[in-house]
Amino acid sequence: PPSFRFTRVNLRPSRRDMKRSNDIKMIAREPKSTDLDNDMLIQLPQKLKKYIYSPVEEAKIPNLIQPGSCSSKIGWCCWFNPFCACYISSAHHLIKEGQIGLGWDGDEPLLFDKGRHFLLSFTMHFQSVAELTEERICHGPINIIRVAKGKIGYAMNTLDGQPMLLMAGTHVIRKSEFKFYNFLDLTKPVNNLGALKLIRVDQGEVGYYFQKGELEILNPGLHVVAPPDKFGNFLSTQLQLLSLDKQVHESGDYVRLQIDADVFYSVVNPKKALLRVKNLKNVIKKTAISTLAGIIRSSTLSEVAGSSRATFSNKDEKDGDSKHRDTAPSFQEKIHDNFLSELHEYMLKDLGIDISNIRINDLRIASEALAKNISKETIKIAEQEADYRMLQKEADIKTVRAENKALEKKIAAQATADEEMIRVKAQNQANIERARARAEAIEIEAIAESKAEVCKAEAKAKAILITAEAEKKARMEKGEGDKAYAKLIEETKTGTMLVELDTQASVLKGLQKVAYVPGLPTLLSKGSMEINPGNIFK
Repeated sequence: PPSFRFTRVNLRPSRRDMKRSNDIKMIAREPKSTDLDNDMLIQLPQKLKKYIYSPVEEAKIPNLIQPGSCSSKIGWCCWFNPFCACYISSAHHLIKEGQIGLGWDGDEPLLFDKGRHFLLSFTMHFQSVAELTEERICHGPINIIRVAKGKIGYAMNTLDGQPMLLMAGTHVIRKSEFKFYNFLDLTKPVNNLGALKLIRVDQGEVGYYFQKGELEILNPGLHVVAPPDKFGNFLSTQLQLLSLDKQVHESGDYVRLQIDADVFYSVVNPKKALLRVKNLKNVIKKTAISTLAGIIRSSTLSEVAGSSRATFSNKDEKDGDSKHRDTAPSFQEKIHDNFLSELHEYMLKDLGIDISNIRINDLRIASEALAKNISKETIKIAEQEADYRMLQKEADIKTVRAENKALEKKIAAQATADEEMIRVKAQNQANIERARARAEAIEIEAIAESKAEVCKAEAKAKAILITAEAEKKARMEKGEGDKAYAKLIEETKTGTMLVELDTQASVLKGLQKVAYVPGLPTLLSKGSMEINPGNIFK
């Protein structure tokens, strides 16, 4: 029979593969990633970008042992040997979908992919199964770290002490010097990266640290502070309220007054404030209390109690209403103005702090007995003022009634005048309309007559033109006829005689008597004959 033997399958990765897995590529530029990762990389300080590591490509874990790789090299005799069959049964493991198997071959860690695996070496043993959804799988020197979007993994290379920042994705690192710490939450104010500190400064505050012993301010954004520099703390630049303890101070006339106030302030020059003041709130509080004590000490009780006296004799000329008007600003206004005038410039110029306002919550006399007496006097004054207001109101009512009657009469007279004015305006308008109508009628009649004269003149002119044209044509036709007639007459002697007769007839036309004077031409030629036409025909 064949000899009993096992065929050992070499599951160890080659040295080239081990070298490749040990070689962790460090990137100093931004890797190819999503917009979210790009936004995170842009916001990270430049000092940290050289410590950024990109995930493996396509999220594949290298050097995974595939199922069936052991059974393909089992000696055929193993299947017929009872001892071998028992060992194969105990060395069989199933890795499900979404899992990864962890095992060892001597001191060499092994990673098994999904499927059925048979361990045929006595030096090999299966350790456990890990879920691929776990954020970190640690198996000896092998670390599989899955960094979710929006997070950054923080680890360290203990060989040189350099931090390692793992971007979103799957990182497979086989290195015994690798040590993973945690996932960074960039929304926290401070993240510790070993000796380094990642500082997040939000809008409305500043951070500060010491560089070579000099104070430096960190503006809003992400910053890295590395030794020997030392991070200090954060300082708010927003408007803040500081409540002062209730204090009792004496006035100028030794009356004890209790005051409760709040101070509003903001830091406008953080560097000056930090360099000049150690306990900022304590300095503001002590300074504000001492200033208030000085203001109250310079005032008297009459100023406190009578600062808001009102007069009732002033009268508004426009509406006739009585008007209350303070003769002096209130004591709280005086405290406000004096407090700001004394502290604002000093705090802003010397300490870089802007004291913007003081609010007086309560101001009262500390002595109850004195307060009661003043209260009684105040009640009397109030009653007198109430009586005065009542009398004033009665006088005002009478005045208003009289004014109302006068106003009614004025309104009635105005209505009558308006009515008469409307009537007169209506009559004038009617006269204007009638005059306008007459003028328009005259204008229309004149226009009609003018048009008639024009039409007559045009007709007469046309008649004259027609008559002249007709006479012209008649003369032309007559001339043509005379010309033809004359031509016919010239051709005959009879015609010549007829022409002479016609000429004579036309000359003698209209004569009633004809006298024959013999020798008349001779007499006329001599010029010695005088003719009296009246005697010729006697």
